[in-house]
Amino acid sequence: MSVRNKLLATAAAVAMWATLQPGTASAQNSGLGPDGFTRLMWRGTDYHISLWKLDQNLNFSLAHEYGPFPGFSPIAITTDHFNFTYVLWRHTDGHISLWLIDPNLNFVTFHEYGPFPGFIAKGLSVDTGTSPNFRVIWRHTDGHVSVWNVDGNLNFVNAHEFGPFFGFDPGYTTE
Repeated sequence: MSVRNKLLATAAAVAMWATLQPGTASAQNSGLGPDGFTRLMWRGTDYHISLWKLDQNLNFSLAHEYGPFPGFSPIAITTDHFNFTYVLWRHTDGHISLWLIDPNLNFVTFHEYGPFPGFIAKGLSVDTGTSPNFRVIWRHTDGHVSVWNVDGNLNFVNAHEFGPFFGFDPGYTTE
């Protein structure tokens, strides 16, 4: 890496540090694309996000910031087999906003779902097959979970519910 690029990367890191107020912001999630780049989501104290892209050696590559959006909290990200990233936002009324982010962390589009009484969205995971599908994990107040299949265009495909099972917790806090 040239001295100029090192200076630019350092300046970007300092700018992000000042913007995010380290110590009060935290890394929430990450996604690793087949391109070898890691995507990180940082949540600011005001619930805006900073999405970072790190190269194969975990060097800072680029970043984009979004928000804050009144009533929404960023919950999770995941990255699919085509290097697209999905961001899960949860509103105070329980509905969610799913975002599609391109491989260079640019916002593409979004869909909103819910609210669904008793359910709270808890996380995302990527489909390990060859499709661009991913999963949205919902937890119900009675302890059972609903797992949604969502396609790469953010459209609901299907869902299955599991539990509750006596003596077991789905592993997601009730917040």
